[in-house]
Amino acid sequence: MERNYLSKAIVLKRQDYREHDSLVIFYTQNYGKLKLVARGTKKPKSKLAGHIEPLNLVDLMIIRGRGQDYVGSVIIKEAYLNLKENLNNLHWAFLGANLLMRFTEEESEEISLFNLFSNYLKALDRPPLDFSKEEGEIIFSIFTLRMMALIGYEPQTRTCLQCQQKLKPENHYFDLLSGGMLCSNCYFARTAKNQAQYLNISEAGIKFLRFIFDNNSFLGKKLKVSKKIAKEINVLASSFVAYRL
Repeated sequence: MERNYLSKAIVLKRQDYREHDSLVIFYTQNYGKLKLVARGTKKPKSKLAGHIEPLNLVDLMIIRGRGQDYVGSVIIKEAYLNLKENLNNLHWAFLGANLLMRFTEEESEEISLFNLFSNYLKALDRPPLDFSKEEGEIIFSIFTLRMMALIGYEPQTRTCLQCQQKLKPENHYFDLLSGGMLCSNCYFARTAKNQAQYLNISEAGIKFLRFIFDNNSFLGKKLKVSKKIAKEINVLASSFVAYRL
């Protein structure tokens, strides 16, 4: 890697560092997650400070240092001002950023993750801006499940984890620990000591799960999901993540 290099990036987090600097976490298009020092950003006349606010999409120059890499220059390309002016949407945006920080390693390139998070922010930035709690939650759950799939945790949804038979169009059980569906026969054949490990998922819920993993570009569209299916997907997404923390 060259001493100076460029990439598009999204600011995930900014915190104070030393007397005049900031420590900034970016998710970059070309190099994955990076933690960089932004020098002099706490000084009144800093030219960098306004560009490194969380959730900004930026053009970033990274400069290699001996002990710590740092920001050479940064220019805002998109500030997502609409979502930042809506506390509800801002809440979902930061939840996504925090999830991305927790599950990714530094300098582990994954362009698909960058594109997913960028599309997620665009979805929250577009009308209707005032998502209901239910709409925001299902969009976050979709982002969560797609992110988990991209980092290697895509659940098995078409065949049974145990018998490997194709799942029939009916209710089945999701094994949170193993990451996939169990047919009813295999589920009841198990001695399930930890019942919390399994979630009963409806036929419609399984179809929607498959749709999530088979389609990459629908986050920004208006979703029509019943409250029952949305609840199933939301519980599954949050529980699936919890089992991997």
